[in-house]
Amino acid sequence: MIRRAYANLEEGLSVVLVGAICVVVTLQVFCRLVLRSPLSWTEEMSTILFVWTTMIGSSLALKRGEHFAVELLHRRLPLRAQRPACVVVDAAVIVFAALLLYEGAKMAVRNIPVATPAMEIPRAIPYAALPAGGALMLLRTGESLFRHLFRGGTAA
Repeated sequence: MIRRAYANLEEGLSVVLVGAICVVVTLQVFCRLVLRSPLSWTEEMSTILFVWTTMIGSSLALKRGEHFAVELLHRRLPLRAQRPACVVVDAAVIVFAALLLYEGAKMAVRNIPVATPAMEIPRAIPYAALPAGGALMLLRTGESLFRHLFRGGTAA
């Protein structure tokens, strides 16, 4: 069960986050147009949810091999060069994800005492999406690197 939860982590989180965005935005439209009394917190909440969705979606794209890449170049490489190219790309993504994790964590911690304007929650909550996304990207790219190094996978 834990293995399946890990395998579908990004998909599950994405469904919840996108669903929450839909509910919050629909609520805002209803309150503004029907009740003529807009809510003050919905724009801020939908923005926070969107940031989290973007970071989780980045990991999901890595997991599925759907991140934009230089596919044209990759496909034109000889078969012998495709696997080393994938290893180099994975290594570069790992460096980026590690920086995102480290710097994002620093930003989140710095923003713990700062409150958001409308909801008055710690600004660390939206900033925490950066290290969370970086950590998930590290895991997924680590899996990809392992496949390319030890299982002979060549798919980008």
